[in-house]
Amino acid sequence: MEKVAQLFHLAETLTFPPSPDHSKSKNLPKELEGLHEKYSATCRLFNYQELLAATSNFLAENLVGKGGSSQVYKGCLPDGQELAVKILKPSEDALKEFVLEIEIITTLHHKNIISLLGFCFEDNKFLLVYDFLSRGSLEENLHGNRKDPLAFGWSERYKVAVGVAEALDHLHSEYAQPVIHRDVKSSNILLSDDFEPQLSDFGLAKWAPTSSSHIICTDVAGTFGYLAPEYFMYGKVNNKIDVYAYGVVLLELLSGRKPISNDLPKGQESLVIWAKPILNNGKVSQLLDPSLGDDYDHDQMERMVLAATLCVKRSPRARPQMNLVNVLPVADGKSLIDGLNQGLLNRLTVYSRLRRQ
Repeated sequence: MEKVAQLFHLAETLTFPPSPDHSKSKNLPKELEGLHEKYSATCRLFNYQELLAATSNFLAENLVGKGGSSQVYKGCLPDGQELAVKILKPSEDALKEFVLEIEIITTLHHKNIISLLGFCFEDNKFLLVYDFLSRGSLEENLHGNRKDPLAFGWSERYKVAVGVAEALDHLHSEYAQPVIHRDVKSSNILLSDDFEPQLSDFGLAKWAPTSSSHIICTDVAGTFGYLAPEYFMYGKVNNKIDVYAYGVVLLELLSGRKPISNDLPKGQESLVIWAKPILNNGKVSQLLDPSLGDDYDHDQMERMVLAATLCVKRSPRARPQMNLVNVLPVADGKSLIDGLNQGLLNRLTVYSRLRRQ
């Protein structure tokens, strides 16, 4: 009994080191030092085990999205809050991309831009935690397993067009150093229960140049079908590449077609190449998604067609800035279509005069 008592006494006096906090490790890269403190007012620092439990060990059934450098899983916290957990794939650029995405997304505050709930970095694992939106992506609702023409009709499509335009205008116009998203596409536009869109996935985003007209990116990244010609061919990046990609999204909303469809006849695989002759000839009825029937607002449709026509111009200088894109209303109730139409009319007048000379 005396030995047992001694053992109990020894156990009470023993102290154990706390569980290792990888976020405060001595070997922490300098880019991560103070990261949590810097963003603690807006973001929560999750631990890896917490996210592992929330996603059921990143169960395959919880995979809701994947890209070239990341995968996204649906998760749920013990209090019932649903999450979208983005895991960056191991790479030499993963750390830099992780920090930059946090830096950019925490700067942005808009109802049509996804909110960052928190992040996690442990043992060279980099995870970002976002709100989970129940309706999935625009891609799923237009082309995938959530496709339902009755639920996602004209008014919902127009609502998405307006919301994404507002989000991009916010990126390009509201900050001293604007943001270029660089990966605008239907799979990166998430929808809430009432089809309010939120622009997501800022993994490729960059700060826009302030001292030059563009920057050159040697790592041309993005999704084929949405890439502006000057970016795809020469790596030139400014906010007009987002404008071009937005134009492709408008064409998707109007036509119901994918940006690239390999199952279509030769020459019709590209949505932009297929749509341009239709737009130029004014045969808009050939462009519209047959599932819409006649159930659409003609004025709204014309606005979207005009905006799409200008946004997918080959020359970046011919594309409008996002604050001029016509699906946005203005304070006095007039439509920006007046400004766009006037600009287009002026261009056509000059062109016709040159032709006569």
